[in-house]
Amino acid sequence: MLTQIDVKVPENNRIKAERERLLRNPQGFETVALRSEPYVYYIINQLRKNDLPVELALIPLIESAYDPLATSPAQAAGLWQFVPITAKEYGIKQNSYFDGRRDLIASTSSAISLLQNLNNRFNGDWLLTLAAYNAGEGRVRKAIEKNQANGLPTNYWSLDLPTETMHYVPKILAIIDVVKNNKRYGIKLPDCNYENSLVRIDMSKNISLAKVAKYTGLPLNDLMTYNAGYVQQKVNGPFHLLVPYIHAQELFKKLKAENLVVNQVTELLQDVPHTNMPFEVKSTTSIQYSAIDNRKTNSILTANAKSNGKKQITYQVKVGDNLYSIAQNYRVKITDILQWNNLKNARVQEGDILTINIVDANPI
Repeated sequence: MLTQIDVKVPENNRIKAERERLLRNPQGFETVALRSEPYVYYIINQLRKNDLPVELALIPLIESAYDPLATSPAQAAGLWQFVPITAKEYGIKQNSYFDGRRDLIASTSSAISLLQNLNNRFNGDWLLTLAAYNAGEGRVRKAIEKNQANGLPTNYWSLDLPTETMHYVPKILAIIDVVKNNKRYGIKLPDCNYENSLVRIDMSKNISLAKVAKYTGLPLNDLMTYNAGYVQQKVNGPFHLLVPYIHAQELFKKLKAENLVVNQVTELLQDVPHTNMPFEVKSTTSIQYSAIDNRKTNSILTANAKSNGKKQITYQVKVGDNLYSIAQNYRVKITDILQWNNLKNARVQEGDILTINIVDANPI
């Protein structure tokens, strides 16, 4: 039986406010959604393997905007924003060379254990689980006990929680609503392409990320982000190097020639086809969040097949252009435009020159 988040979600002011905030900046949402591209296939696959709802992949989107280098004022770090004490409790390694909170594999494994434990402790209530992930189990328990003492309901919506947590769960529900009803809200959802998903290369020796960058041609900043667990920008500790699928084989050959690798390239999704990895949201009188559904769906997590026969053009940015409109016009992804032009963010100005690889020279 599939695990589901199955909750009647009222059309209340807290959800409306979060949805309106999201819809005021749809391109900002798309940018963050696309930032998930290297990590989200692995995360969703691990959620599915553990019979957890795939919508939990929204947690890093809200916690860290899918930036492994993110650090909060409370010293929470990585995609899943583990604070040091929770990281220690869940066996995440932290030393002067390696911080597992910033490592995709280590942090995702511990986040899944934490979510499973919280969900068990709150009797399968996913809204309380998410609230506890954000505020801590103790804070949610105190709020429940306070309501019980005063004869008040103890569901998530009735609890007096920290301001951030009061926004946190409605924000997740609002995002799911917008994804599910994207056409109604006029949102164009981006695709995530498996070619940019991370795969693992097991190293036999220490190597600096700067040296890897020279071998692969990938920007050092990108490698530092993909391998953010290596505090000193040098592969050691677990000795796994994470790089996008599209670059892996060529890099592996170069590293093998230097006797730096152990095995062949290890795909993190060996048992999953490189096709759709959708958020599937079904709605009746309640909103159900299904962990697995093979039907095609509009999703921020839909992989496109690799397109061949690309032609390169040069494009000059005009007044009123943005990367979203340019990507739409030429049937390409914003992340690809960023990569082709070594852009660090999605801001472009009139007169900028962009290189674009397209299947044919005719825009839509």
